[in-house]
Amino acid sequence: MELDQISAPAGQDVERHIVLTVETPPQVPEVETAETTAGRDPLALAAVLDVSGSMRGPKIEAAKEAVRQAISRLHEGDVLSLVTFAGDVNTLLQPTVVDGRFRKEAAGVVDKLVAGGQTALCGGLRAGIAAALAQPCETNLVLLLSDGQANVGELDLEKVGTYPLDARGKGVTTSALGVGGNYNEALLVEIANQGGGRFYHVVHAHQIVPYVAGELGEASAVAAREATVRLVLPKSAGLQLFSSAYLVSSESVVALGDIPVDTQLEVVLRMQLPPQKAGSRLRIDGTLGYKSPAGNELTTVLNPVTVRYIAAGDFELRDGAVVPIVERVLEQMKARGVLGRARAAAAHSRARADEQAKVGLDELRSYASLLGEEEAAKYAVEQELTFAALDASPAAAKAAVSSAYRRQRGTKSFDK
Repeated sequence: MELDQISAPAGQDVERHIVLTVETPPQVPEVETAETTAGRDPLALAAVLDVSGSMRGPKIEAAKEAVRQAISRLHEGDVLSLVTFAGDVNTLLQPTVVDGRFRKEAAGVVDKLVAGGQTALCGGLRAGIAAALAQPCETNLVLLLSDGQANVGELDLEKVGTYPLDARGKGVTTSALGVGGNYNEALLVEIANQGGGRFYHVVHAHQIVPYVAGELGEASAVAAREATVRLVLPKSAGLQLFSSAYLVSSESVVALGDIPVDTQLEVVLRMQLPPQKAGSRLRIDGTLGYKSPAGNELTTVLNPVTVRYIAAGDFELRDGAVVPIVERVLEQMKARGVLGRARAAAAHSRARADEQAKVGLDELRSYASLLGEEEAAKYAVEQELTFAALDASPAAAKAAVSSAYRRQRGTKSFDK
């Protein structure tokens, strides 16, 4: 844990930020691997494919190849289901334990896929979740792929997000892959965030195969399962997350979910701290708890951080500011602003999005003043340019949202 500002004025409520960095090893230590031949527990994959008219051509062929490769990569004992959606929703492969015979059957079904029709995205998502819940494993992944705007069934972003959120509480992770320049990036981010999964944006059809394979690898190679951070905070202190991908399950417990191997997460926590006396020191301790693939409950003690209180009359704005940490908080703040504006525009209106962006911009400028007024102005201009990119073109908007999401969630690139 690292603190953005180690000093604070006495006798006042103050906000301070902790930057928590969690890194997992390239592979799970042998002693902590699952007691199976594969070294991991069985995985249930529910592939949910958009087969609407816009997927015709290279995109549908790449999606089919991605599923074929997933079929070959799944281990015997894993579970596979396949849902497609266009104007209608079809569960073409009911959840089935993978073996040699089923691989051939599944490949034959995939070969026959054709694209055409509208986009019943929410219906496809719900069918995929139902399939994952019908025959669950230790790890359960719904992977939704789409290239277009939902236009059949439930379209409200917030209502769609309730389905993966509910599934998350039942042990199902939902990830989303957006292809090209015409899908709703805010909706797919909402699905991934609420589902505890990951969102990916790819521009070209040839990227579909490596990204589907990459996400399947992320879900199957888990280093820390059900990871949670517990902080020891004073009474009446508050805690706020910068990313909606994680959940605050109580006042001082943050649920990070499953963390893959070879991953670095950067999680920013905003603390609202109650007044303290001049000369006092407020120490904040924490632990990271998780289950290994072997099922062992493990705990890592986090390094403590301390806020030192000085008389309010002697305190100046930049006292105790740790510049590298402030800069990292600012980058996360910028990412949160981009994702928040995109979500507000999709869920409500452009006016609501502009209003939210202004509030966020003022907050960014105020916080950046810890680095000086010149730096604060620079950060504000950068953010305004990023907001402008959200309105410039669909391609620019998707690039900006993807970059912001990757900053917050630590997702990887699988481009070859």
